[in-house]
Amino acid sequence: MGFALKPMELLKKLLKKLKLFLETSFVILYIVLEELIWERFAQPIYRYIKYLKPFEKLENILAKSNKYVVLTVFIISLVVGEGMGVISPIIALKGFPVLALIVYGLKIVIAAFAFWVFNSQKKLLLSFSWINYLYEKIMLFAEWIKQTQIYITVINNAKKIKIYLKLKYIEFKNYILNRFWR
Repeated sequence: MGFALKPMELLKKLLKKLKLFLETSFVILYIVLEELIWERFAQPIYRYIKYLKPFEKLENILAKSNKYVVLTVFIISLVVGEGMGVISPIIALKGFPVLALIVYGLKIVIAAFAFWVFNSQKKLLLSFSWINYLYEKIMLFAEWIKQTQIYITVINNAKKIKIYLKLKYIEFKNYILNRFWR
């Protein structure tokens, strides 16, 4: 009978496991979105469109526009991009994986455009108190994730794996070069 848990102890254990599950889920989601999708795909697109001549002109037009016009452009691009992100797995589940990848690729392009609009008109968009509030909360949440032990462990292990794979690649390349091109 000494093994029976009291209801409060059981609840505490359950809440601790739920917290760990949620924290792990947030970390994994953040890593996938930030480290993989943003770093590998969206950021290069963002950098590319940032320096295109038409976007310089568009930036000037937006800077001279009414703040509600800028807000509308930002929200429409964000909603369309995120909508495509929601639709793409549905398309894949319906049996069209190539179309789903195309839709998701377009989502990344549109999201990069929304990010460009936000960055180029940040001061104007943050003048809306509700956007400023959401932006601050999102940044605090991202910082919280980066400070969790799970995130730190995953990132450190990923760095170790990356170094290991680079070393193995160099060893393999040297083996091939020495074996076949002596």
